[in-house]
Amino acid sequence: MINPAVTLSSPAHPAMAEMVSALKLDVTYQIVGARVREGSGISGVTNPAVRFAYQAAVRMRRYAPGAIAYQRARSELLLRSAPRDRLVHCCSHLAYGGSPWIGDYENANVLAFYSPRLLHSRLFVGHLRRMFGHPSCRAIRVWSASAERSFHALFPDPDIRGKVRVIHPAIAFPLEAREPRKGEILPRVLFVAKGFWIKGGSLFLEAISKLRHELEFSVDFVCDLPPECEHYRIALEGVVNFYEPNFTRPELYARFYSNADIFVMLGMADSYGVALLEASAFGLPILAMRLDSGLSDLLRLTGNGIQVEPAYQIFDSSGLHCVEPDELLCRIRGDAQRQVVERIADALGSLISDRGKREQLGGRGRAAVLDGPLSIATMRHAMLEFYRNAMD
Repeated sequence: MINPAVTLSSPAHPAMAEMVSALKLDVTYQIVGARVREGSGISGVTNPAVRFAYQAAVRMRRYAPGAIAYQRARSELLLRSAPRDRLVHCCSHLAYGGSPWIGDYENANVLAFYSPRLLHSRLFVGHLRRMFGHPSCRAIRVWSASAERSFHALFPDPDIRGKVRVIHPAIAFPLEAREPRKGEILPRVLFVAKGFWIKGGSLFLEAISKLRHELEFSVDFVCDLPPECEHYRIALEGVVNFYEPNFTRPELYARFYSNADIFVMLGMADSYGVALLEASAFGLPILAMRLDSGLSDLLRLTGNGIQVEPAYQIFDSSGLHCVEPDELLCRIRGDAQRQVVERIADALGSLISDRGKREQLGGRGRAAVLDGPLSIATMRHAMLEFYRNAMD
């Protein structure tokens, strides 16, 4: 098959932009819906009527009948201009109407808008089973082995399980990562996130507060800082540089990744981690939480991570969400998690104090992203085979 034509629907995740770029000479894409998102929710919407309608739809989808109606309405809105005979590649949603389609999901939780309540609804899961079991659904791409487990946990049907294929997202190797690294006198730690509490910002800053009295290092903290945590600016002055997370990816590459020695990502609800691919490309060792999700799957492939056991996470052992996001946030905010802070400090201290260990781990990750299992070439080859099989 030469240059297949595909309708790509709502490729809002940065990983999808990387996929399109990698396949632009192989696949003719008709893109419908939102492209790469710069934020989330409705933060960029100013029209009051649109904001109200969106908020009403989000409230409606909390329960099975509303969630099913939302899925159907979203599909019809996105695909109204798509040719009916062309394969539809649905990013995080379903396709109705009988056209051939494939689904693309970080994991099964995306289908339920990250709500375990919906995952336990017989009505909602039954609807999903009918959609994925229909002959028009040709294949299902998931991002990790944990994501595959989440689908198997939700759908016992052999025909649905047979459609699932793991294809890891990848990124084009940044040009900045090919340049010689700048020498630093002190080890430099980089923390990049949006969502201070859920991303482990408080745990990280508490660990830094402990380590600053034991080791010499510096920190770039690129993350939002809630008003109630402003005291960290004074307490950690001279060690931590605080930045709002408003940088583009090229700006992060040039200003932060190129100067870092260690990358830290302590989220407790992350399904994957494009930032981990970026850090790996720059040869950085990674400190992260051990999660039952694609994040830990990715680190097993890169071989460059040290993982810390969290007190809380949103996933159960099958990769499905076991707690509502708001409830998880309340638990995190209400518990100082001192043992977790100690584990983070110990692991981070071992990287700060051992340059050889940093270089060994960093080299593994760089190789995995450059020409290994997480390279753009590996992803491109797998996606082309995936499309061919779906169109046969």
